[in-house]
Amino acid sequence: MKIQKFFFILLALAVTVMSCSKDRGTIGVSWQLVQNQYKTGSQHKGELTFTNNSKYTLTHRNWEFYFSWFRSLVADQENDIVVSRTLNGDYNRILPTEKFPGLKPGESVTFPLIGTHYALNLTDAPSGGYFVIKRLLRKDILLPAGETTVLPFPSDAALRRSEADHLPAQTAELRYKENEGLQTLDPAGLSPVFPTPLSLVRKSGDVTLSENIDIFYYTSLGNEAAYLQERLQHIFGEKILKYKFRSPDFGNYNHTRIILNLREGDPESYLLNVDPDSGVQIYGADAAGVFYGIQSLLSLMPASAATAPVGTVVLPRVRVEDAPRFPYRGMHLDVSRSFHPKAKVLRFLDLMATYKLNKLHFHITDDEGWRVEIKALPELTQLGAFRGHTKDERDHLQPALGSGPFADPNSGNGSGYYTREDFIEILQFANSRHIEVIPEIDMPGHIRSAIKAMESRYYRYMDAGKPDSANMYLLTDFQDTSRFSSAQRFNDNTANPCMESTYRFVDLVIEELVTLYKAADAPLTTLHIGGDEVPRGAFTHSPVCRAFLESQDTYRSPGELHKYFTRRVSALLKKHAIHTAGWEEVACMNEDGHREPDPSLVNEGIVAYIWNNVWGWGAEDLGYRIANTGFPIVMLNATNFYFDFAYNRDPDEPGLYWGGYSDTRSAWEFTPLDITKCAEKTLLGDPVLPALFDGKEALTETGKRNILGLSSALWSENLRTWEDVEYKTFPKVFGLAERAWSPQPEWARIEDKEARVAARESDWNIFVNRIGQFELPRLDRLGVKYRIPLPGAVIEDGVLKANIRFPGLTLRYTTDGSEPLANSKEYTNPVPVRSGETIRIAAFTGTGRSSRVVDL
Repeated sequence: MKIQKFFFILLALAVTVMSCSKDRGTIGVSWQLVQNQYKTGSQHKGELTFTNNSKYTLTHRNWEFYFSWFRSLVADQENDIVVSRTLNGDYNRILPTEKFPGLKPGESVTFPLIGTHYALNLTDAPSGGYFVIKRLLRKDILLPAGETTVLPFPSDAALRRSEADHLPAQTAELRYKENEGLQTLDPAGLSPVFPTPLSLVRKSGDVTLSENIDIFYYTSLGNEAAYLQERLQHIFGEKILKYKFRSPDFGNYNHTRIILNLREGDPESYLLNVDPDSGVQIYGADAAGVFYGIQSLLSLMPASAATAPVGTVVLPRVRVEDAPRFPYRGMHLDVSRSFHPKAKVLRFLDLMATYKLNKLHFHITDDEGWRVEIKALPELTQLGAFRGHTKDERDHLQPALGSGPFADPNSGNGSGYYTREDFIEILQFANSRHIEVIPEIDMPGHIRSAIKAMESRYYRYMDAGKPDSANMYLLTDFQDTSRFSSAQRFNDNTANPCMESTYRFVDLVIEELVTLYKAADAPLTTLHIGGDEVPRGAFTHSPVCRAFLESQDTYRSPGELHKYFTRRVSALLKKHAIHTAGWEEVACMNEDGHREPDPSLVNEGIVAYIWNNVWGWGAEDLGYRIANTGFPIVMLNATNFYFDFAYNRDPDEPGLYWGGYSDTRSAWEFTPLDITKCAEKTLLGDPVLPALFDGKEALTETGKRNILGLSSALWSENLRTWEDVEYKTFPKVFGLAERAWSPQPEWARIEDKEARVAARESDWNIFVNRIGQFELPRLDRLGVKYRIPLPGAVIEDGVLKANIRFPGLTLRYTTDGSEPLANSKEYTNPVPVRSGETIRIAAFTGTGRSSRVVDL
């Protein structure tokens, strides 16, 4: 209701200034890459086309075009009909010059768009475009351009970063070669439990479950019993009942009962015994262990279960002894850049629990949005949670990341927030799934949404003649003339660490979060403060910071203010017995332009999240050095666990790729205790040579003890819809779940590279069969829109040969150039290709969904 109320206020205000685009037609925008390495190695050339399908004629003075772009505009755009300028961040504007020829309805105009770097896939296209049609003495018109049409990449366009880039673009032939060693395995020989457990013993016989099964549970396991009851009712109907018992030595077993009980053991460990005589027993060392035993029991269910109530389900007779490898098994979800509503977050949590993941790193603030209601500072969500066209950001933030012109939660990805009630419900739901929610309030950089909200608050109170109230939570030194550009090209995204009002703001936000967690009866053990990517040059010309540095002897330069900020915030958190976490930068100091672990911060109890390990960039071992110094760490190395990265170098495959490409295999093959064993290719596609690790630190025994676990990262700059989130998460998450939960694979212990690779490939074949034959059908059952891999295919000597990464998916093809459908011919063996035939092939799930079509 609060969102709706505020939206209507916004809409009423907007109507007095702008008129929206209803029934006025559109002006379509298309973009095409022309050339990478254009003129220099650090820019590319594209073309932007406007097609006027509106009722307006564009002249040289009556329109403006705004858009988001991951690239920066270069100075020389090689045309004289428009002028282009980056305003702030990824927000850009194009204006007509006197030489603009005019654009009548039905006409098109094309002009160059030259940007920095390169364009390797469709995510590099401009997005979120809209026109402002200016009318003399009347309201301006906001005219959204809709999704940018990305035209096919030219076949001769170099899909590489530079001449030194040797990473090949994806082709059907390359995929065929990558999959060539895979074989379809008998499902009876695959583990029926995922992730792979410590021990699973099969015995002859089976157990039949039906609607007559009852759940008996120890008194403290009511939450777990209710969860299991709900899941079984989806399978068998409403007759499943549960009964509480009070004595932990309860032993009344029979084949019509599921027993949930406790036993001694390591945290989160469990025993699952499925036996035709004694029924199903799940014993956990704690409630979490019982919960994970339930997940293993559910994974024994056939994929067809729960699509509709069934009469019986036959389970194999097994005994599973299991415990997690790491206590921290996490997923990071960014809802700041692209907002995703509460219902989707609850779904995300449910899917995490299914695969025994137990930490949600909830990125709820950043430059582009503040997403949780703070009662005492309503401006944070009234202004900071909305993005749209604006003259001065007094009403909402500027558009970003394709969010478009309207500050409306129902329009685009830029607007929305969680009310206090929403956030409490998220916490309670997570707690019921044994998932701890670790909130991230990113600061002192990456906090533009709060900066602008507090500036709006400042102006409001100053207008009311209340300067003390205006300055109470201000994050900005208005006299600061420092010039900087952040990693996302903002010039105003950093809170001033020398102002006491900054710490009053932080303290108030912490107090509110503590209140919300207490209301939810959920643990708040750790708060992630971000601390990353504070731009060089920030605070250098702040009078407040200059005065602070001159007033004491501990911190001598603007570069040391990051440490000062970290210590101040850490002290605020300690008042509530909350651990400080942050990106790797919070545990480091800068020495000669390089990050080095800062031993003086070890006693702060900071947990460092390791991210920047790109092979060849020089910081490959930074995580190990931080752990060896004494900091607890969580590893979400970008090369393996940044799930927002594109799956591979295919121009039609969306996603960022600044640190490489990520897929299921890159997560699965990660070796946290010795990263040299998973370093295969550099960013530019060259082999990683042993010399790369000369002089690098290996993990010490102290360092090993400081690895808390693993996590993925889902940054949402290009995850604008929930379908995007599921596409990027699944099936990549299976690699993460296997590495975070399951024991270290034997191949990771082998020192001889040739022997290790051979053992690894054998394990990979087992893993992809397990995913393709069991887990993908399970996701189908749950309605998850995961990415379906494209087939590998070649035509050799007139014969079509094809394969797929996940055995269990079905390949279907046509020979007449038509699109393969769910009833097209199934590929099972090599097929002769006649002269004149045009082969098209795709992979299909059991529910009829298909991959993109591959043309041969």
